[in-house]
Order: sequence, then C-alpha cells, then structure tokens
Amino acid sequence: MNSALAAEQENDLSDLRSVHAQLEEIVAASPRVQLAQGNLPRAIVLAREHMADTKVRFLLLRLKELAGVNEGMSEQWQELLRECPDDLQVVRYSATRLVKERHVDEALALIERHVPEMSGNWDMLFARAKLLNDIRAYEQSDDLFRRLIAQREDRNVRIEFAKRLRKRGLLADAFEVIEPVMGVLAPGSKAAELASGLANDYAFYQDFEPKDELSGQDIRIVSMKHAILHFRNRRIAEQPPERPVSIALVTGSLGPGGAERQLTRLAGELNRLAGTDEPLPTPTSLRPGDVAVLVKQHTEPSGTGKKQGLNFFLPVLLNAQIPVTEINRLPPVSVSHQVVPDPGLTRLLEQLPPPVHYGVTRLTPHLRANEFDVVSLWQDGTCLFGALAALLAGVPTIHLVFRGLPPNIRKDRFREEYPVLYQALARVPGVSFASNSLAAAEAYSQWLGIPLERFHILYNGVPELTTGSSEEDERKWTEFEANTADATETIGGVFRLEPDKRPQLWIKLAAQYLKDRPQARFVIVGDGRLHDIIVGLADELKVTERLLLVGLSNHVGYWYSRMDTSVLLSRFEGLPNVLIEAQLLGVPVVSTPAGGAGECFVQNVTGHLIDDLDHPNLNEACGKIASMVDKVRGNDVLREHCRQRARDLFSLSAMLERFLGLCVPFIRTPENDERIDLGPMRLMEA
Repeated sequence: MNSALAAEQENDLSDLRSVHAQLEEIVAASPRVQLAQGNLPRAIVLAREHMADTKVRFLLLRLKELAGVNEGMSEQWQELLRECPDDLQVVRYSATRLVKERHVDEALALIERHVPEMSGNWDMLFARAKLLNDIRAYEQSDDLFRRLIAQREDRNVRIEFAKRLRKRGLLADAFEVIEPVMGVLAPGSKAAELASGLANDYAFYQDFEPKDELSGQDIRIVSMKHAILHFRNRRIAEQPPERPVSIALVTGSLGPGGAERQLTRLAGELNRLAGTDEPLPTPTSLRPGDVAVLVKQHTEPSGTGKKQGLNFFLPVLLNAQIPVTEINRLPPVSVSHQVVPDPGLTRLLEQLPPPVHYGVTRLTPHLRANEFDVVSLWQDGTCLFGALAALLAGVPTIHLVFRGLPPNIRKDRFREEYPVLYQALARVPGVSFASNSLAAAEAYSQWLGIPLERFHILYNGVPELTTGSSEEDERKWTEFEANTADATETIGGVFRLEPDKRPQLWIKLAAQYLKDRPQARFVIVGDGRLHDIIVGLADELKVTERLLLVGLSNHVGYWYSRMDTSVLLSRFEGLPNVLIEAQLLGVPVVSTPAGGAGECFVQNVTGHLIDDLDHPNLNEACGKIASMVDKVRGNDVLREHCRQRARDLFSLSAMLERFLGLCVPFIRTPENDERIDLGPMRLMEA
C-alpha cells in the first residue's frame, strides 16, 4: 500500500516537473505580445490541474504579463506574494505590476516591506538596487548601486548596474561602470560580451558627440538625432507644377478629437478636389492626386470596448472612398532587411527610441512602396514615429503639424525626445512646421529656439452649420424654455465635460452671474467623465433650475442658434472650433486665453477674452458676458460681422489654400521657370 502511494506521488511529481518544463519553454518562446497571446490558451490548459502549485501560477502569470493581460493581474500577484513572501521574483513582478497600474508609491512600499534598506544584508541590498531599477525608481537605484560599488569591489554589482544603465540608453555611464573590471572578465562570457559591446558603441558615438557630452545622455535619442541629421544636405528633385501630388495624412487615431476632425475634413476636401476640374484655391495651381490616411490604430466601425472611440471618423473616410491604412497592422521590417546605403546610418537605426523604431520598421516600407510626395504628420506623437520614417523613405515634403500648446507646457505629454527631434528636423530640407494657431506657433518657437518665421499657420477649416434639430433636441429645448419662461438671455457652452475644459468653473460662473442677472439661463452641450460631478455641483449652488445639460448632440448648430453668447473656460486649447462655430451662426463669444482662442474672434468686437488663464476672475468674466449679451441684443450688424470674419478666416477653401501652399516648398512657375520659395503663410488681418 505504501509502495503504491509512493509510486503515485512520484508520478504526480514527475507530471508536475513536466508541466514546469513545458511552461518554462512557452514563456521563453513568447518574447512578443502576439506570440504570448497565441501561446496563452495552451498554457492555461497545461496549468489547469496544477493551480495549487505556486511555480505553475508564477509561470502562468508571467505569460499573462507578456500577453498584455491587465484585468485582475495585480490581485493575482498579491495573492501569490502572500504565499511566497520571500520569493524575490514574485516581489519583483508584484511591484512592476503596481507600477503598470500607476501605483508607484505602493510599489515602493512593497519593496520597502520585503527588501528593506535597513536590513544591512549585502545580498538583500543588491537585490533592492535591482528591484528599485525594475520599478523605474532610477535615482534611488543608481544611488544604491554606487554605494555598493564604493563599499566593496564586486564585479557582479558593476555588471548588473552596467546592464541596467545600458538598457536605459545610458551608454557612457554603463561603460564607465564596467571599465574598471573589463580586464578580469572571462573571455567569451556574457559579461565580457557586454563590456566589449559597450566599448565598441562608446567609440562609435564619439564620432557624433564629444566624449564629455555623452555622459548622462540616452544614446537612443542621440541615435535619432544623428539619423535625422544624416539628411540635412539632402537634395529634393523638383516636380512640374501640373503634376498631381500624392498626399498621406498621418495621425495616431480617428477618435472624436479636434485634430482628427480637421484631418478628416482636409482628406475629404483634397479627395473631392482631386476628382474634379473646379478651379484650385491656390496661386500655385497645385492639384492633389492620390490622398490616403494612415492611422496608428483604429478599430472597424462595428468595434466595441475601450478602442471603439478610436474609429469615430473612420466611417466618414470610408464613405468618401479614401484609403485608410492601420499602421499597427503593417508587418514590421527590421532595419537589416531595408535598403539603407550607409553603414553608419544603419548602426544608428539599430538603436532608436521605441516609438521611432516603430515608425522606421512599420511605416518606412509602406511609404517607400507608395512613393508619396507629401507626408503630413499630425500631432507630436505622430511626428515622433513618422518623421524619420518619412525621411528614410525619401518623401520630398514632410509636414510637422501641431494642434495645440507644446508638450513642455502640457507636462503629461512631454517626452525627452521631442526637443531633440524638432531641433534636428529644423535643419533638414523639405521639412515644414505648421500650427493651427499663432499662439501655439509662438510657444513652440520659444521652447525650441526655432525662429517663428519657420512656422506656417494652418487654421482650421470649419464648414457652415445648419440649425436643424432632432425631435429629442426640440423636446429638451421646449421643456427648458417653458421652465425658464422669464428668461431674458441664454448663455451657452459647447465642450466636453472633461478636466481641461473646467466645467466646474463654468457652473460656478453661472451661479455668480445669476446673482446680478437672475433671469439668465444656461445651456451646456457635451458629455464626459465629470457629468455626475457637474450635476451635484449645480444642485449644491442652486443653479439646476436655470441649467440645461443637453449631453451629446448631432445638431450643435440648433443649440448655438438658441444662445445669445457662447462661453469657453478651458485651461488648454489648440484653436477652439467651438468659438468659430458659434460665430458662424452669428453668436459672439467669451473665452479664457487658452491656446489660440484669441485668434478666433476680434477682441472686444465679436468676443471678449478673460484676462487670467490659470485663475479666471469670475466677476470679470460675468461683466464681459453681460456686456456681450447686451451688445448683441437686436444687433444684426454685429451678428453678421461674426459670421463674415469666421467665413473669411476659417472656411474650408481657406484651409485648402494654406495646406496646398505647404505641399511643395519649392516649385517652378511655367512662366519664368524660376525657383519660388513659398515660405510661411501670412496671417490674414483681423
């Protein structure tokens, strides 16, 4: 009996070892997300009968991490950690999962709890230094590594520190750390290979940057910079002006944002113009040919879930029969399999920041195959992955199109690559900088040290709005009008209920305004994450009965037509379309000086700016709103002035003229065959 039981236990143990081995092989064979996702179902089946075993659960969780699974992962790691509190691998992945979910303080606390610095144990301190690096607490990790090196000469500490520095792109720092032990590393060992590679790369990059300036620099950003500067003397073949130009408009998504809306409108107008004989809205006689949209990620129109919003404008493009390519679905082609004639450039391309590498491997082959004359890159993230890709593909004309204030101001969008990227691109022929407002152009110019004259102003094109409505819109207005029958003025706003738009401040403004003008009423068109907060605040400030929250509407023109003035209190903006749309229907505006808001109207004529952006004075704002309401009442001349200026400056034809003027920086005129520099577009006078 005992013998049979022992044999059964031995079989179970053998079976478990086999499962361990198979799961380890699967994890090792899943370096990329797609491979991990494909291998995950098989691993789940293998693990199903052995989930009580902590190693099986560990390996399965590792595979889920590689496959990009997020739901419930933190809880599963925490549960495993409770069972294996001394397993540093489990500590590591529990902490890194917390960082992925942006619980950095909790990750630090977890490491402090399981691997405290005060332990004084050398091995534990070494493990702590590695763990701190894993959760990107780089300053603390680097300090501990350096203290360990100063206390005891241990080659393993130097090797581990150098590996981590190199992974972060800090080549010079990594070489400095490993250099003292290079002579004692076993030939052919991984450590010796690491040291040799660092020495070789360090020597290579000294041909591009002075030795003393490489310290502390991310070598991936250095590579990006000099890969771009490789093209600073490129020559662009001129094309006859009658030849149609093929244009690719590139963006990150087709979600319901202002940039995506403008790109979609522009693509539609260019595509329409390419198929007609109507007169061109530009003195260059430049005619668009093939028009395509390239988007990093979208879902099909029937898509569901979190990504559904990425395809908001996709149906518009498909209905217009404009080709749309999803860059994520393009097959990546490594640099070694692309045609790069210069070996030095090839080496630079092998060490790029991840977003730039993404563009070079996916976008460059596609641009080469389609031979676009113009690649127009919209927004900073797209410029980062698309600019070098377009240069490598030999695209003659490249647009960097900015749609708001730069990332040095909008800190949540900042990346170390951006200033280096733009300053390098400013030295390359055929690259144009464009912004949808003068305010944004000035901010980018000041940040980057690039002359303002280098920036073109590509104002939004806003189509005329109709004032038609749906039955639901009519019902909402009729009920609200009946409930506020004493109202003498209607103050409105069209904006998302999101933090940047400051809808809470808008409600506080309404409450303040009602103190002096109690017969006012207020309408907000839009929805967002702050909806419930707004409802609660309106109730608290006792403005609910004078406020209509319309929600989303496809008939915004109808709501503008009910307003006496439209108010925007944003903290950040590019060029606010809502201010333009309001004026197109004869409605004057009041706004904070966010982004290019002040360029949308004539100050103190068709609108008022509130003085302080960060802390708007509500009394001042109320006074300016009241002034505008009184001024526009019965004033058809003012309403027509609003309409006409908006049409002149922000029409679709004006947008087309400016865009086509950017499409070939140098052309030959058939009359005199002279080289003409189109230069930055001049702003129209207010």
